[in-house]
Amino acid sequence: MDNNKLIKRKIQTYEIVLCIFVLCVIAAGLFMPKAGPLVMIDEICDVLAIWTACIYVSVRIIRGIRDRGPFPASVKAARIFVIAVCVVVGVLFARSTALDLVSGPEMAQLTDIQVSRSQAHTGIFSLHYYLTGTDSQGERVRLEISGDDYARLSGSSSVTVEYYRHTGRIVRYI
Repeated sequence: MDNNKLIKRKIQTYEIVLCIFVLCVIAAGLFMPKAGPLVMIDEICDVLAIWTACIYVSVRIIRGIRDRGPFPASVKAARIFVIAVCVVVGVLFARSTALDLVSGPEMAQLTDIQVSRSQAHTGIFSLHYYLTGTDSQGERVRLEISGDDYARLSGSSSVTVEYYRHTGRIVRYI
């Protein structure tokens, strides 16, 4: 027999559960409002999906190292690099959400506001609406809003909002 033959691997039950979990988290994130008291749940859903994928990849690599015996140093280094990339991606993706959860929402009176929309590169679910304005310190603030808020705020010159600074998500209009 050839030593290079493809090893068939059975899909594990936990892998199916993880796939269902990630799909549910992504679906929940798609249905969360773009503004309102539940905006951080949407951000947390995004972070959960990314971290689940990163943890899965890392565990598969670690199990592969443990189960398949000794490897050349270059393979070990590549695997460690992939695990490090997973950790960095997870931390970078969770950073804004964690900072907002720790600091909480803040209030701002935005003047010279403009609303805009952009079509993202992803296709479906890719139309995004934004509110841009200047706060009392003269800093430009860009916040994600819903399509309804886009229509309602068009033509307005100022608005007071409670929002999360790092994720740019509005909790409520005041």
